[in-house]
This record gives sequence, C-alpha cells and structure tokens, in this order.
Amino acid sequence: MILAIIVLAALLAFYWLFLFGRLAERLGVSMGHGPQRLRFWVVKSWLLFALPSLTVLALLQQLSAVGRLPVLLAQAGRVFGIVPGAARGDRMLLGAGVVGLLIGALLGAGVARWRRGKRQWMLGDIGALMPAHRGELGYGVAMAVTAGVAEELFFRLALPLAIAMVTGSGLAGFVLSALLFMLAHRYQGGLGMLASLGLAAVFSWAYLATASLWVAIVLHVFVDLNSLVLRPLAMGIPRAPVRH
Repeated sequence: MILAIIVLAALLAFYWLFLFGRLAERLGVSMGHGPQRLRFWVVKSWLLFALPSLTVLALLQQLSAVGRLPVLLAQAGRVFGIVPGAARGDRMLLGAGVVGLLIGALLGAGVARWRRGKRQWMLGDIGALMPAHRGELGYGVAMAVTAGVAEELFFRLALPLAIAMVTGSGLAGFVLSALLFMLAHRYQGGLGMLASLGLAAVFSWAYLATASLWVAIVLHVFVDLNSLVLRPLAMGIPRAPVRH
C-alpha cells in the first residue's frame, strides 16, 4: 500500500508538471509559430507521461500489464457488464469499429474541404498543436503516435492501476483517470474537454473489451491522425510557411 501511494503521488506530480510546470518558459522554448513548439510537446509527453508510466509499472512489478489487463482493472469492466477480453477475437466487432472510424474521418475531412477557406467547426480548439504548413505534417504524425502511446500508458494503465491499488477499486481508477484526461485538454475549451471525456470512455471500453492496451493505443493514434494530419490536408494548409 505504501509503495502504491508513493507511486500515485509521483504520477500526479508528473501530471501537474506537464500541465502547470511552465517548462517551455523555464527552458526558453518558443511556443509561437514554427516546429519547435511541436517537437517540445512530443519530447515532453514521452518524458512526463510515457517514461514515468513504464518506470511505475516496473516498480510495481506490472510491466507485463502492457500486454495484458491487470485483474484490478478488469473488475471495472464487470461493473458495466463488460466481459474483459471478450471482444479480442470478435473480428466483426473490431472491423465495424475500424470502418466506423474511417467513415467518420472521411466525413470530417469532406466537411473540412467543403468549408475550405471558411471558419472551420471543430470539437475543441486544437489550433496550438495544428501543423501550420505541409512541412510540419510529419510532426503531426509524431504527435499522434506520441499521444496514442504516452497518454494511453499514463491514463489507461499506470494511473488507473495506481489509483485502484490505493482505493481497491478499478472503477475509481478509470473514472478518476478519465476526469484527469479531460482536464489535461482544458486548452481546447469546454466542448473539447467534453469530447476528450467521451474519448476517454471509448478508449477505456476498448481496453476492457479486448483486454489489450494496444487496441486503445491504435484507436487513439487514429483519432489524432485524423485531427492533426488528414483534416489539415483537407482544409488546404499551405505547402510552405506563410511569410508575414
């Protein structure tokens, strides 16, 4: 229990540092236009979300949880009638999910292209992380992969597991982690925070239903690729930096 409390406190400290540590200002990193802001976000996410998560799992002797669903977290699924891992071999269900995501992405890109040159409607303000021109699309891919891996390790595994070990409730672990995930997206505004909470629920369901964190990671990467690569292309971002 003592180790679990220490681990949870450490994870919350890294979470606070990521959100409120003013690291860019302290390190002299420009967060204006240019790829520096995107590189900084990628590095910060690996150092403050992914690395602490793996370190905590190692300390708890739970590194194998990256490939399997811990018993404590599996209990949360049963509360909602989810049989942990039941959907792992259901190719039809997984295929339907992938097709649904593809259709949603294509529809979103189609609307963005239709409204090209006009004010774009999006679930949340992600302008600070959007590639400014096509030369930055590679950073969009890097951010999508980083968010999928680092944030799922932190918010769907390490943090829920630490909370569950302290409280004895896997449900508390997922619920509190989802709320912290929502607050981490406060820069997107109220609508963006609600969308993030909905995505947290979807990723948690995917993790519980398949008993595979990798499914949640892939879903998260796909969602962010849509926002940070496909949609900007459809909106017609310039090929090169705009000179002012």
